[in-house]
Amino acid sequence: MRSSKLFLCLSSFAVSFLTVFQSQDAMSLSCGSYSFPACSAAEDQFDGGFTPPNGYGGFGGGQCSASKTPVIFIHGNGDHAINWDAPPTQTAQGYSLPNRSVYDEFKAQGYNDCELFGITYLSAQERSLPGSNYHEQDKQEILADFIDSVKAYTGKSKVDIVAHSLGVSMALSSLKRYGQWGSVRRFINIAGAVRGLQSCRYVGYANPLFPTCAGQNVFDSYTFGLHPSTGAFYVSWGRNDWTGSSSNKSMRRSPQYNSAVKFYTLHAGFRDQVHCSTLIGFSSCDSGALFNSRSNVPAQLNVGAGSIANTIDLDFDDFSPLNLLGGDADGVGHFGAKINTGAILYKMLSSNCSGAACAGQYSGPVQ
Repeated sequence: MRSSKLFLCLSSFAVSFLTVFQSQDAMSLSCGSYSFPACSAAEDQFDGGFTPPNGYGGFGGGQCSASKTPVIFIHGNGDHAINWDAPPTQTAQGYSLPNRSVYDEFKAQGYNDCELFGITYLSAQERSLPGSNYHEQDKQEILADFIDSVKAYTGKSKVDIVAHSLGVSMALSSLKRYGQWGSVRRFINIAGAVRGLQSCRYVGYANPLFPTCAGQNVFDSYTFGLHPSTGAFYVSWGRNDWTGSSSNKSMRRSPQYNSAVKFYTLHAGFRDQVHCSTLIGFSSCDSGALFNSRSNVPAQLNVGAGSIANTIDLDFDDFSPLNLLGGDADGVGHFGAKINTGAILYKMLSSNCSGAACAGQYSGPVQ
């Protein structure tokens, strides 16, 4: 199926190539009106003849050409692509609020619309039921096809990936399934559950009501949820190669298996209400987004601020971006780590920074 979709994408490249040099103004991503956590503008904001073969909307393309490595933005659970233009609305007391969205920060730093792309990989119904979403082939295929489409449209051999939350694990599993790591220059993980979600322990690894928190499927190892691995052998349904540490599918070990790629992390530590709204496993919830340390992991920065997440079991009947149980209530938590950090993301992709130097011109707290 992917080969036929890619053929259609490549066959339209000649048309796209000519279109990007037309004289009319390029269309930039627009959020529209904003009410946390959602932008209200049109879901489909592709331009300049850029037409990805599948997905549920997104942005990218215009009357321009790419000179920089194109950036692909991948949203999290319950979210959609155009929210990468969401304006910062909250920071911690004593810190100034960033004055630009992530998308606008990249535009201000010289990126054009033919270098910035985003894809919505969840349908409207799936976005309304975030507790039911998990990693499976149809979503992984959307991301793989989108990477191929961006490369064909821009003429570039590699892309940079900036992913948030569920988008992190969705991207990591897609890149592994379809063997696309050779197409990636840099990968930024924002609050992804690369070690699983401790809050998922409350509902268990095989609860049919909460697929987001499932373990790994016995019949298709690329189908999985975010339950932390039990570490048991395959006779146990609790084993999860993706959130565990012993398999070559281990997300925390991705840098080890892809040494040519630079990996970065932004997270909110104990201020992350998705990782840390839990009694079970609270003591280690702050490390849920961390890759294993390696030379190709230059920076993993904690930008969390405000209240520590409430140590209660997360109510998965309301597992949505509207849960404000930690830093996002009065500072920077799971969503602020994405919305506020355009300056850090730009620095990570445009320089060879390491450690705290990757904070760049960011105006908020960094640990």
